[in-house]
Amino acid sequence: MNYFPMFVSLEGKKCLIAGGGKVAFGKAEKLLLFGADVVAVAPSFIPQFEKISATLVRGAYTPELLDGAYLAIAATDDKAVNARVAADCRARGIPINSADDKENCTFFFPALVLRGDVTVGISTGGASPYLAARLRERAEEAFPQSLKEICERAKALRGSVSAEEYARAVEDMLHEN
Repeated sequence: MNYFPMFVSLEGKKCLIAGGGKVAFGKAEKLLLFGADVVAVAPSFIPQFEKISATLVRGAYTPELLDGAYLAIAATDDKAVNARVAADCRARGIPINSADDKENCTFFFPALVLRGDVTVGISTGGASPYLAARLRERAEEAFPQSLKEICERAKALRGSVSAEEYARAVEDMLHEN
């Protein structure tokens, strides 16, 4: 089954992450780039968590932590806990990504390419996170490093010229790089 790629604003929205290890940290870092209010729960956290602006809850996961959550990620090293988080999310209608457990996901966390306002998400529908990561690396190489600036210039030009002139100008910007 293919999944519809949907871009949503996470600005100020609570995103719960169950887990305090490397995988959970990677997800937290990405969510913070989009302005999410990240709350992570785990009995312990890798040191990197102390350096980011996530709220850390030291202890066991409880369903009450989902109160007000926009989405959740289960990334503990305990499959039973991850399954419980996923079941609690499904019961509450909260989108859930369960790391390395396609069956317990209602959404997949894409491999991301970020350049300013340009965001490219790559997914294999849970079939191969490794493949998605490799494709992200190729996309990073293929897109111009100046894509952030190109997008800013295109944004400033939008609406000030005809659609045809705009399209030509954007094409020119892309070909400059």
